[in-house]
Amino acid sequence: MKKKILLITEYLNPPYDEGIKKTVFNLFKELDKKYDLCVICRYGFKKVNIHIVNTNPLFFDSAIKKIIRDFEPEILLYLPFASMTFASYLRLFVLKKYTSKIKSIIFALQPKSLSKWQESIIKFIKPTVALTPSLLLKDFWDRLKFNNKLLPLYTELNDFKPIGDNSTKILLRKKYNIPLDKYVISHMGHLNEGRNLESLIPLQKAGYQIVIVGSSSTPKDSLGSDQLKQKLMNTGIIIIDKYLEKISEIYQLSDLYIFPVINNCSSIGLPLSILEARACGIPVLTTKFESTNFFLGNDYGNVFYSKPSDFVLVVKKINKFNSDRLKTSVTDINEKYNQIIFSEIENS
Repeated sequence: MKKKILLITEYLNPPYDEGIKKTVFNLFKELDKKYDLCVICRYGFKKVNIHIVNTNPLFFDSAIKKIIRDFEPEILLYLPFASMTFASYLRLFVLKKYTSKIKSIIFALQPKSLSKWQESIIKFIKPTVALTPSLLLKDFWDRLKFNNKLLPLYTELNDFKPIGDNSTKILLRKKYNIPLDKYVISHMGHLNEGRNLESLIPLQKAGYQIVIVGSSSTPKDSLGSDQLKQKLMNTGIIIIDKYLEKISEIYQLSDLYIFPVINNCSSIGLPLSILEARACGIPVLTTKFESTNFFLGNDYGNVFYSKPSDFVLVVKKINKFNSDRLKTSVTDINEKYNQIIFSEIENS
């Protein structure tokens, strides 16, 4: 008899073109193979065990309660979308009321600043275990005495892998109209001010070709201004802001992946794009963002850490480092992810 797992989140619908949606979908696929799974979400796709609900922000709904009671889950796994807001904790409180005394697991990808009065409330809303790739969120949970663990993120290695030779890179650049003779530096993510994208302008002016791929799943209230986009494009930066079926090809045509984010609430705790770039054999230049160094380190000499003000200087030095670009710890990180999350499910 397969264990009954209840997965609750907000978005399970395609396209899967940004970190949180990819993480939810990857988790869904594995749970669906291994367990008797029931999903409740706001947006999803047609499948017999996926219930798409039109409900209030807290999921306080008699229809949701009936779905849960009829299913009789053994484990509740809740993955809030975006950051761990005060509403996320209140939603967990409501869901726990529906699920009686079963094991509850919360899997949150990034922190959110909370007020003192909010903290005083949520310290009483504890899951059985809380999982996160965010060092900041883990520290917060430690302070509230939550039972919690650091969890890396999973990278789909069937999609993200090195290309065979330089001729393939040339073909990919032709496909996406990327200059063939330039040193290409790419970035994937939401096109908004919180991503510190203006720090890439000096690199473009220094003669490198910056390519930014924006997520088509970016919420409208998180979109950057048209002025930001135009300012970047005016310098020659190429912006692709439509859905790409094979975003892996952008990594593969690149010479370097860059992650300029500084604000801890502007990305998930372990940026999935950095893992994807390394899985494709592309070196990475990044700020010392959240848990990147904790989980990935320098990845056999292929991940470089820098302040944005030093990006131009560091890029000049990167090609002088001799390392095996294809050697990466991403496979080990995947194994660690599977070991932690599925051991929590099995040990209940």
